[in-house]
Amino acid sequence: MQSTRFIQIFAVFVSCLTLAACRHKPHKPLKKAFYYWKTNFDLTGFEQQKLDSIGCQSLYIRFFDIVWDKGRNEPKPVAVSRLAQATRNNYSYIPVVFITQEVLSQINTGSLEGFVRNFSRLLYEKCLQAKINPPEIQIDCDWTKNTKAKYFRLLELCKQQPFFKDKTLSCTIRLHQLRYPEINGIPPVDKGLLMCYNMGNLKLAGDNNSILDLNVARRYTTHLHDYPLFLDVAFPLFSWSLLYDDKNRFAGILREVTQKDLNNNTAIFEPAGRHLFRVIKDTIFEGYHLKAAAIIRHESCSPEQLYQLAELVAAKLPNVSTLIFYHCDSLILSKYSNDELEKICHSFN
Repeated sequence: MQSTRFIQIFAVFVSCLTLAACRHKPHKPLKKAFYYWKTNFDLTGFEQQKLDSIGCQSLYIRFFDIVWDKGRNEPKPVAVSRLAQATRNNYSYIPVVFITQEVLSQINTGSLEGFVRNFSRLLYEKCLQAKINPPEIQIDCDWTKNTKAKYFRLLELCKQQPFFKDKTLSCTIRLHQLRYPEINGIPPVDKGLLMCYNMGNLKLAGDNNSILDLNVARRYTTHLHDYPLFLDVAFPLFSWSLLYDDKNRFAGILREVTQKDLNNNTAIFEPAGRHLFRVIKDTIFEGYHLKAAAIIRHESCSPEQLYQLAELVAAKLPNVSTLIFYHCDSLILSKYSNDELEKICHSFN
């Protein structure tokens, strides 16, 4: 009896030691990465210096988009990146393929195999041209419950392609997919990439921020720690201005219009809220035709917002291996100091 009791106590003791060891197991240093979303891949000297200064290890490069060709009734690649030979061996180059929702909605299930074979061949050719041997390939698609069957089949077919062999297959996960996994399913990939941006409806007028809303992030990540797929994360650094007409209807994205433009051109714009500006008179500004009484909302992400987002996500995902910033661009990178970017990353270490 005493022997049995001793064995039970010893087993509990060993279990406690094991648990303690797991809890204090050193966490691997966070890998830092950037998306590169421009068609012509050509890092500037400033961009290279910025990436190196914060220890960037990987670049996730958008290789091409796949859209639905209505005329030919088939998917086709567009905006194919022009890739020079990659000579900087200190970066890992990872191709990203963006597939539109319309492709999943329109394509027949029976055509998926040929479709995957075709874009896999294009990926191979682009990597061969740039002399890139990627350790990972990422598929970016905003699938829904109605398209998940086709999308998950597409991902399974990717794994069967020769070019995907011995490579990590990842895919993007948006917040609505994260919150309702029982509806949207779990994609059959090696790991997911949680997109911690584009949280709101950009077409919705008002004084809000569709890029980053911490209240939305808290609501949608309640059960983040229970998601049954390893997740890396992506954070936004970009900003944009959104145009609404005089009836508060969404009219487009003004990518070239900055916060400085809105503040400094007082003869054209007047404040109409925290992040809102009203067009005073009909004008053409930065190539955009703007009507009087239209509203422009400028959206951006402050370092403080990003710190809070990092703390929120890191508390629920303590084993994130890679943080990807969106995206690598001189104008965007100039708005954040090295210390600010390092502080965001430090939350995951």
